[in-house]
Amino acid sequence: MTGGSDGSECVVTFDPKVPCLTMSWNGYFTSQRFREANERVLDAVRQAAATKLLGDITNFTLIGAEDQRWLTENWIPRLIAAGVRHVALVQPVFYFNVVAVQSVVDKVSQDQLLVRIFDSVPSARRWLWETGAAGDLATVT
Repeated sequence: MTGGSDGSECVVTFDPKVPCLTMSWNGYFTSQRFREANERVLDAVRQAAATKLLGDITNFTLIGAEDQRWLTENWIPRLIAAGVRHVALVQPVFYFNVVAVQSVVDKVSQDQLLVRIFDSVPSARRWLWETGAAGDLATVT
C-alpha cells in the first residue's frame, strides 16, 4: 500500500477466489508517487506469480501524459514479461482519467495482454474468474 497525506492511496491485495492481484487507486498521485506505486504493484505481481490483475481506478483522479507514455512504453511491457495476461479495469468517474485510461488501453497489444474496462468491481472480478486457465488467452470469449 502506498498512501499520501492528502488521502490518496494505492492498495494492493491478492484475491484467491479469482485468483488475481487487485489494485485499488484513490485520489491524485504525483508522477513520482504514481510510478513508485506501480513498481510496488509489479513487485506484488511477481511475488504472487499473478496472471490476472484487477484495477479499481474508480476514484483515481488523473494519469498525466508523461505517465501514460511511461505505462505504455515501460511498465506494461514489464507487466507482460512478469506473466500477466488479463487486466480488468473499473471505469474511473473522472472524465479526463477516462480519456487517459482509454488512450493507454488503445496502445496495448491485445494478443499479449487482454484488457477490458467494466462499470463495477463485481463485473470485473467475474470476467477475470471466467477467463479460464491462468495465462491462457485462447479461453477468453
